[in-house]
Amino acid sequence: MPKIISFYILNQLLKTLLITFFILFGILFFNESIGFLEKASNGELYPSLVGLVLIFSIPSLLEIAIPTSLFIGTLIAIYNLKKTNEITFANQAGLSESGIVLICLIPSIFLSIFLIFNSFFLAPTSNQQLSFLSKSQSFADNFKLMGEGKINEIEELNGIFFAEGASDLGFQNIFAKIESEDLNYILNSEEVSANSNDQIYNKILFKNGELFIPLEENNFFLDFESLFFLFPKNEIQASKEINSKTWNELLKETDNQIYVSEILERFSLGLMLIISVMIAAPLSLRMQENGRFILVFSGLVIFLSYYGLVIGQKAFIEENIFKPMQIFYIIHGLFAMLAIFLFGFERFIFNFNSVIAKKYSKKWFLQLLLLVILVSVIFNIIFYEVIS
Repeated sequence: MPKIISFYILNQLLKTLLITFFILFGILFFNESIGFLEKASNGELYPSLVGLVLIFSIPSLLEIAIPTSLFIGTLIAIYNLKKTNEITFANQAGLSESGIVLICLIPSIFLSIFLIFNSFFLAPTSNQQLSFLSKSQSFADNFKLMGEGKINEIEELNGIFFAEGASDLGFQNIFAKIESEDLNYILNSEEVSANSNDQIYNKILFKNGELFIPLEENNFFLDFESLFFLFPKNEIQASKEINSKTWNELLKETDNQIYVSEILERFSLGLMLIISVMIAAPLSLRMQENGRFILVFSGLVIFLSYYGLVIGQKAFIEENIFKPMQIFYIIHGLFAMLAIFLFGFERFIFNFNSVIAKKYSKKWFLQLLLLVILVSVIFNIIFYEVIS
C-alpha cells in the first residue's frame, strides 16, 4: 500500500514541478527575449542573431528556473496534498513524514546532477558562444545596422559615407570618402552593399558610380558599374571570463582562490537543490494552516536568502573575509541545520494567524495576483544580477 501511495505522491509532485517550471522559465525567457529585441531595435544586435542568442541563454536561465521551481513546486504540491487530507491518509497507511521527504528528494537528486553538468559544461560553452556572437556580428550585419541620412564611419576602410536612402541590401545614393596611406578615394554610387561570405576577407561593393582620386599632377576620374574593396577579417577571440570556463579549465587554476570558489559555487547549485527540498517539504507540512500565500512568501524569503548567498559567495573570497571552503560549509551548513530543525518538529504546526493569510487564503484570484507580482519582482532582481 505505501508503494502505491508513494507513486501517487511522486506523480502529483512531478505534475506541480513541471507546471511551476514552465511558468517560471516562461517568465525568464520572455524577459530575456524583450531585452534582446530591445537591443535589436536600438541597433545593438542584428535581428537575425536574436534567435541564436536566446538559445545560448537557456543554460543560464535554467540555473535560475530549476532551483526556484523545484522549491516552490515542492511547497505547493505538499500543501495541496495536505489540504486535501491525502498526506493524512498516507500517514495512516504507514508512510511517515521522512518517507514523504525522501519522495520529494527523488526529482531533486536527478535535477541536481543535471544542474551540475549544466554549470560545468553547458553554461560555460553557451557563455563563450554568447560572447562570440556579441563580438562577431559579421561586417555585413554591422553595415546594415548603419543608418541613412547621417555620416557613417567605416573603420575597416578608414573611411566615411553618407547615404540618402536604405534598401534591403544596403544603402542608396551614396557619397563616400576612403583614405589610405598613399591615396584618397572619393566616390558617388547608386548603391552600396557588404558581405562577409569569404572566410578571410570582408567586401564592400559599390554599383553604378563615379570614382575620383586626387593626384599631384593629374586627378583620376573613373565611371564604374561595379567597384569593390576587400579587407581582412578581424580575428575574434572567445571570452576568457571565468563564467566561460569549463570543468577542465577550472581545475588547471586551483591554486587561485577565485577559481576554487567558482568550482564550489557551481557545485553549490546542485547541493542547494537537495537542501532546499529538505526545507520546503517540512515547511509546507508545518505551515499549511496559514494559507498558500503566506507559505510561498515565507518559503521565498528563505530560498532567496539561500540562493543569494550561493551565487554571491565569491564576494566573500574577493574581500578576503573567508576561504572558499569556509564559506561553502557555512552557507550550506546553516540551511542544512534549518532543514533538520524543521524536520525535527514532526508534530509541530506553525500558525501565524496572519491578517493577510486570513484575508486572502480563500480569495484565490487576489492571492494569485499578489504571487505573480511578487514573483515577477523577485525574478527581475535575480535575473539581472545573475545574467549580467
